[in-house]
Amino acid sequence: MKKGKILAALAAIMMVSGANVPIMAEVSQLDEVVVEADRYRQNGNESVIKPLGVVADQVQNVGLLGEKDALETPFNSMTLTRKDLDYFGSPEKGPTDMLTLNPAVRDASSNLYNDVSIRGFNLNGHNMYLNGIQGMLDQQHAADIYIDKATVIAGPNLGIVGTPNRENLGGTILFTSKKAQAEPNLDLTLAYQGGKSFKEAVDFGTRLGHNQRWGVRVMADNIQGETAIDGDKLTQRDFFVNIDQKTKKSKTNLLVGYNYADQKGAQFTWNFNEYNQPKGSRLPKAPDNGRSYLPEWTNNEYDNWIATLNHEQILSDHTTAFFNAGYHREDWYGYQYGTPRLQNANGDYTVHPENYPLAVTTKYFGGGIKGKFNLGLTKHNYVLSADRMMYDNYGGTNKKWGNNGEILLRGNMYTGYMDDSQYYMYPHEQGSAPWSSSQFVTGWHISDDISMFDDRLNVIVGLHGHHAKQIKKNGENKKYHGVNPTFGLNYKISENFSVYASHAEDFMIGRVVGAGYKNSGETLDPGKTKQNEFGFKYKVGDMLHTLSFFKIEQPNFGRTEDNYYGIFGKQKNKGFEYAFSGALGRKLDLIGGIAYVDAKQAGTGKKANGVPKWSGTAALIYKPTERLNILGRATYQGSSWIINEKYKVPSHVLFDLGATYEADVRNTPITFKAMLYNVFGKDYWSARAGNSTVVLGTPRTFMLSATLHL
Repeated sequence: MKKGKILAALAAIMMVSGANVPIMAEVSQLDEVVVEADRYRQNGNESVIKPLGVVADQVQNVGLLGEKDALETPFNSMTLTRKDLDYFGSPEKGPTDMLTLNPAVRDASSNLYNDVSIRGFNLNGHNMYLNGIQGMLDQQHAADIYIDKATVIAGPNLGIVGTPNRENLGGTILFTSKKAQAEPNLDLTLAYQGGKSFKEAVDFGTRLGHNQRWGVRVMADNIQGETAIDGDKLTQRDFFVNIDQKTKKSKTNLLVGYNYADQKGAQFTWNFNEYNQPKGSRLPKAPDNGRSYLPEWTNNEYDNWIATLNHEQILSDHTTAFFNAGYHREDWYGYQYGTPRLQNANGDYTVHPENYPLAVTTKYFGGGIKGKFNLGLTKHNYVLSADRMMYDNYGGTNKKWGNNGEILLRGNMYTGYMDDSQYYMYPHEQGSAPWSSSQFVTGWHISDDISMFDDRLNVIVGLHGHHAKQIKKNGENKKYHGVNPTFGLNYKISENFSVYASHAEDFMIGRVVGAGYKNSGETLDPGKTKQNEFGFKYKVGDMLHTLSFFKIEQPNFGRTEDNYYGIFGKQKNKGFEYAFSGALGRKLDLIGGIAYVDAKQAGTGKKANGVPKWSGTAALIYKPTERLNILGRATYQGSSWIINEKYKVPSHVLFDLGATYEADVRNTPITFKAMLYNVFGKDYWSARAGNSTVVLGTPRTFMLSATLHL
């Protein structure tokens, strides 16, 4: 790359990231598997071109087991690429839109939080993995400029990933960061994101040294303005650097990043506990999702420090050592927020804003060896490892501001009226959050991937054990021990057709009841989750089809009508998923599928809160020419129940349409993208798995961007 382009990249990075971005001081985190995204050149220019759903090679990231061909994986897994995110990620939800291309994943997010659910169990960013480590992602309006791909593994597969701090009851999401490619890149993006919101971004990558040993990827963006939701204003700045090296004997990857956001007037959930209507009623008609229902002075302001480090060292032809470390600091120092509580069918609601600064710090380190050997007619790929996860939680009310219930706002969701006149000048005091609890989890892993009969039969045997300790501010200490097996069997009937079965278990420390419940701060007893699954995988050309049947049993978490949160018997989720991803010829890529989940509370037979039986998605990219792509997506979420079958959340269907065009302007390649999300402007409620609060959907949003490839 010419010196002038490098200088231009550095100048653009400084412009986008701003002078206030602090410099990362603490570094940690390692990923056992360093995945380098493949690219190819089109029209002489490098661009993000993986076919939809990674159909080119069908390689999946399977945590500690490394990479495996999809037809050899005894789980329902799907890898989604940067292309999927760039094409279908909306300004409000970003990576959520990417993940929900997998039919096992359902949307539970808003413009403020990026939550999803898998097979009827909720996950947020703290549950997900970045470069092999859990707890490295924030849970709010997530940064996504550094994401290269994500693998979704349905089911509680604790035996094939590093020791977590939080349960992954329904599945595991593994994000991988971008790395510098063989060809240098300098991409500058300008985007209109709906409302009065604009985004500038820069992505610069190059390789250095003998045989391109070192790679540097620098990514930054700046988002500013009122979003497509009237009254919701977002300021966001992200800055990430990925450095990697690779030799014949080793490979290393270091990701460091900083994310800052200040979002005013944004909201997450609605509460219906005070909505007194006959049992079995449908929720009232969703209001206009193009406006906020909180005052513009409410805000969520936070920053995140993130670092991951991954290293592998080849010791011999058959043995490799690896080391992993991670650090994440999430500081939510600006928090003046309240949840709207609906009072009646006329749309009247109340809000009790509070000031509750909070923060979390997650630290992780671990290592081990992996290798291969032959024993008779069998081939073995084994992993032996040990690790430790440390998690500190900080939180507390600012008693000078709103936490005694003295602030009461009233509004109406249909007229748009909100009476906050007496509080709009209320002092917005910020402060550090006091320490409230710590958790320490020490774990070990043993796994063996066995193949035989000319690699037609694969058997995975895994065992994970851990010791967990929790210390709370009130002096309460609890300890837990757990051992969790994972078994999987995959048989290739032919080169393109396989059948599989698996059993997985999960057991973690008892969760702490969060704010907003009468028993807030209480530690619940832990419980074990078990899943059995079997299915079929069939590849036709460049299309992969997966049909999975599963049954999951776990403790039933929920709230009573008088607002106590706890465990009430067991919850059983059973169902099936059909997923497809790939290319139909050279002009059409497809991805999507349907899912059925029958989630019931054992003993009562009542349906689990917030879990629709049916859902589905289908996305396509039609390429009539080499330069033009037509994009389309349809998403369906069926009806569900909340508050133990008291109210029914209606179903909804959403449509997205758009196009991209590759142009050359004075020998500079430019990618233009136009996208219209929620084409018909549907107002809708969206349920949250295992929860009785619901989310108001996002509005029709028009997005337009131009990316220069210098």
